[in-house]
Amino acid sequence: LNMSKILLGYWDLRGLGEPIRVMLEHLGVEYDEKKFGHYKSGDGWDRSEWRSVKFTLGFDYPNLPYLTDGDVKVSESWAIMKYLARKFKVLGAANEEEQIKCDVAEGVVQDFRSNFTSMCYNPEFDSLKANYLSELPAKLTLFEKNLAHGGWLIGSKLTYVDFALCEILDHIRLCFPGCLDKHEVVLKYLTNFESLEKIAAYRKSGRFQEFPINGKMAMWGGESRK
Repeated sequence: LNMSKILLGYWDLRGLGEPIRVMLEHLGVEYDEKKFGHYKSGDGWDRSEWRSVKFTLGFDYPNLPYLTDGDVKVSESWAIMKYLARKFKVLGAANEEEQIKCDVAEGVVQDFRSNFTSMCYNPEFDSLKANYLSELPAKLTLFEKNLAHGGWLIGSKLTYVDFALCEILDHIRLCFPGCLDKHEVVLKYLTNFESLEKIAAYRKSGRFQEFPINGKMAMWGGESRK
């Protein structure tokens, strides 16, 4: 691996790593990836590929995803995304007003994402789906209200928070085909995001994997098929 390049370490799936990959693609940054596998082992899962190196890489809080950029080492997905936004001086807040909007949107997107992802890993997934779908429209309506002010989460400017929201919206749409159809503003938002030149090129390339979305132990999205 070329050590002068940015290196992204994550599981071999979309999950929390994908918004970072898409940011790097959109920014036109050359990067390498270290993808860790996890394997079925008896009644559990063997994550030794990651665990064997976890505490050897020099991170204050070793976790996946992680990013190294020369001497800079960042773990935690939001911290990585904000680092990239600052480093490349785009996709971040330009002033305090925008920063507050980003901070608030980040919390909302985090809850929205966790809500869906934790259901995907829950053994009761099949019985939880109906309730999730009944609550989804109210959440999407709230996003629509805010997206109406300029097309992106904090207004007329694309920021790192949009990368996280668009990623999880795509997961939800793949899990529940048609669930966004009545939410034209959200659908247009997602289409506009995926139509951005470098993002569209990435999604058409061999670097993009639609599945797996989650770990193999998940009830949904863990396999390389739907």
